[in-house]
Amino acid sequence: MTEQKTNTSYTLLVDGMSCEHCEAMVDKIVRSVAGVTDARVDLAGGSVEVSGGKPHVVIEAIKEAGYEARPKTVLPEVCELGDREEVAPVTDGRDSVEQQYIIRVTDMACAACVANVEQAIRAVPGVSRAAVNLMEKSALVSGGDPEAVVEAIIDHGYTASLDESSLGPDDGYELAISDMTCSSCVRNVEQAILAVAGVRQAVVNLVEKKAVVVGGDPRQVVNAVIDHGYDASLIEKRSSDTFLLVTANGERDLEKIRELLTGRDPEAVLSPAGDRLQVTTSLHPADVLLLLLEAGIKAEIEEQYVDPYLEQAEEARKEIRRSWQRAIVAALAGFGIMAGDMSGLFPPFADNQLFWFILALACLGVMYFSGKSYYVTAWKQARHRSSNMDTLVALGTSAAWLASVIIIIKPDFIPGRESHLYLDASVMILAFLQFGHALETRAKRTTSEAISSLVGLRARSARVVREGQEVEIPVSLLHLGDTVRVRPGEKIPIDGEIAAGHSSVDESMLTGEPLPVKKGKGDPVTGGTINESGSFIFTVTSRGEDTTLAHIINMVKRAQLSKPPIGRLADKVSSVFVPTVICIAIVTFIVWYLVAPDPRLAYALTAGIAVLVIACPCALGLATPIAIMVGTSRAAELNILIRNSDGLQSAATLTHLVVDKTGTLTMGRPTITDIHPAAGGDRAQLLQLASTLEAGSEHPLAEAVLSSAKEQGVEPLPLQDFKAVTGRGVQALVDGKSCYLGNHHFILDKGLALPDELHAISDEQAGQGATPIWLGNEQQVLGLLILRDPVRDDSARAVKALQKQGVEVVMCTGDNRATAEAVARELAIGEVHAELLPEEKLQVVQALQEEGYKVGMVGDGVNDAPALAQADTGFAIGSGTDVAIDNADITLAGDSLAHVSVAIAISHATIRNIKQNLFGAFIYNVVGIPLAAGVFYPFTGWLLQPMFASAAMALSSVTVVTNANRLRFFKAKV
Repeated sequence: MTEQKTNTSYTLLVDGMSCEHCEAMVDKIVRSVAGVTDARVDLAGGSVEVSGGKPHVVIEAIKEAGYEARPKTVLPEVCELGDREEVAPVTDGRDSVEQQYIIRVTDMACAACVANVEQAIRAVPGVSRAAVNLMEKSALVSGGDPEAVVEAIIDHGYTASLDESSLGPDDGYELAISDMTCSSCVRNVEQAILAVAGVRQAVVNLVEKKAVVVGGDPRQVVNAVIDHGYDASLIEKRSSDTFLLVTANGERDLEKIRELLTGRDPEAVLSPAGDRLQVTTSLHPADVLLLLLEAGIKAEIEEQYVDPYLEQAEEARKEIRRSWQRAIVAALAGFGIMAGDMSGLFPPFADNQLFWFILALACLGVMYFSGKSYYVTAWKQARHRSSNMDTLVALGTSAAWLASVIIIIKPDFIPGRESHLYLDASVMILAFLQFGHALETRAKRTTSEAISSLVGLRARSARVVREGQEVEIPVSLLHLGDTVRVRPGEKIPIDGEIAAGHSSVDESMLTGEPLPVKKGKGDPVTGGTINESGSFIFTVTSRGEDTTLAHIINMVKRAQLSKPPIGRLADKVSSVFVPTVICIAIVTFIVWYLVAPDPRLAYALTAGIAVLVIACPCALGLATPIAIMVGTSRAAELNILIRNSDGLQSAATLTHLVVDKTGTLTMGRPTITDIHPAAGGDRAQLLQLASTLEAGSEHPLAEAVLSSAKEQGVEPLPLQDFKAVTGRGVQALVDGKSCYLGNHHFILDKGLALPDELHAISDEQAGQGATPIWLGNEQQVLGLLILRDPVRDDSARAVKALQKQGVEVVMCTGDNRATAEAVARELAIGEVHAELLPEEKLQVVQALQEEGYKVGMVGDGVNDAPALAQADTGFAIGSGTDVAIDNADITLAGDSLAHVSVAIAISHATIRNIKQNLFGAFIYNVVGIPLAAGVFYPFTGWLLQPMFASAAMALSSVTVVTNANRLRFFKAKV
């Protein structure tokens, strides 16, 4: 690595010097700066070499004199990188935090790249997991220092950068650093920033030429970077109080608007931006509109936020267009040479070397235009002792071109030379590659449609209520605590809580349930859902990446970046694939040169180049990630959110599914069907005491008791020392007495005896599928409540579908055995575990796993979380608690068990698709390499030309991508 620069001697680039007067002026200015001991101005080179002083102070002095100045970075000739195994990224003593983040790796080209990048990441201390995705050109990393991971990838020859948005929001600021070129520069800049007092963290991004800094004085940090020889500046952070204002008169209203705003906010800044006005103010955007309206100026705020998915789609369109352009240019050149040669339009080779040499130079220009990225990446890989698909392409096309040039220069190099120039092959290979790349990029873009449709659910504007008036502003400018009005038929713009009014909301995009949900004061509403009927006002509670829809989008994105165990098969093969292919190509060349008939060198070159080109492992690298991307996207469209691809693969192998009863097999909305007081008791008093005890509980049974009490006008009593006993019941002090409500185990644990008459009623009702709930105090049992939770209409069909898939359904519930067995009989479930505590559900899962079964678990509550985490695949009901969802691999956006069958079906389909892709990618290479090497030539006379080898290679990628896109049309048969 290069040593850190010091400020004793340094060079500054100065723009604007045009004569000797300028030269003298700059010399004088620089020498006048405190600490400067010498200065030598180079007018022709536009620079000044300075000894002493602070670079940033000298730069400021030059700028004040009317000239532009910036540091000249003295760059190392090459990063002095050790072997891969010896790479030790710098952590600067900072502790690694177990977090997930995304690294962008833009120049991966094949499965060999994936293996190299993953190896580099896993070598970084603290990294616990790494999933590299070729399609997304990204890596999802858990643990380790993000900066160290980026450095390690760069040190392995790839361009890498941290996706800062994946780290979540922080209080940092950004610097633009324009002249970094390698990891040495990153290290120098990072050390300079961290040396500034108050700086807590620095993430330096080589690709985007910027640094994200947390803590410290931004101006001091900029100066520190400049003093280390790099041109740095502070990037103004776009905040919610910077927006574009559109008025009828545009710039003509500028002064009037400036006067109005500065009267309220002296720090407000206005500047023309085309026919708009850019406004930066601490005032709420809605208040700005109201202020202008009072002054008679009609205005509106224009959305500045650019959706990253729209940007990605536009970039994909540009990439497709560029690929087509490169393909067409290369194809025209290649077919032109072929046509001219075969038709006799071109002069004979003999005595016309100049013509053919000019043609070779033209081909070289086409190769540069159509294949520059291949050669650049191959060179970078070679410098770092690595290789990938681009290495094969660069070697193959370069060998074809060089062989042709050698023949042109020395015509007798190969006998039979007239027929063996490879100029057309050198460009046709690139034509086929670019054509395949265009088709591949187009197909990849379609795989992101699910996320794009999720993003499309976001509202663009919101009607904010300010001081009794309503103003429409972009959603991105909303603040926490804002009050927003939603009218009938409108999309709810963002997450919040209803403050006034009531309505019915269509939440099918979250739950999959078609029926609208009634909402009233205090109820939460979710951005992207549709207000069906009434009008209401809600308070904004989340914004940006904290909203429910943003979490769903991130969950889908992270699932697409992860990799199942089956995907690592391709990585293991590809890690040795490219070097092996190069060895095969060399052996092929030698064998043909030794045993082939004349012109043997022509045969050897043809076979060797064909092997290099056809063996591209690009399809191998795409096989897994593109299937996962399409599969998880299609699952999201079906209201099934897959958190990671491990869950996707394990769901396809399940033999048993452990299912909670309440809320999964049943509606989860039980109702009280009967109340049986003990001798001398009163039904109304019993209901009042039960509702008092359940007032502090969130269990579905508690809701049934409270709803029944409300319907009958019964008000709960005050209570103290409330306590919920998981899996048993609740207790509290009511009127100074300890009271208990729960199952019969809970009552027996309190030392109370169950009356025979009530016990008989309890057994009878439980046998019919009802749930008996006992109520008692310190002295005696007070009565029995009978609750019924009706079985879902589709539960029987869902259980049958699972059994048809070869999955045995096992019921686990905290409810009493008689009730559980009654429901099991109705649904044809063979194995039942009842009256379980949460840890006992976990034990059921563990026991099945110990018998060698693959076990899935479906749950919706806190008590299911341990079992969900233990299961091979955890399914959380979407309407369940956050704890259940956080511990699950797959979240079902609805309450129905039928979604589990769909999730398993799409898991089977995706894994089957991955296997098909891997087979297709392998078969192209298994058949293609021997064919290209000429193994079949002695028997069939087949010898594959390099250009046709490139067509076959491109076709393999297109085949894999096309096959994966069949998953977009997946339909579950439930």
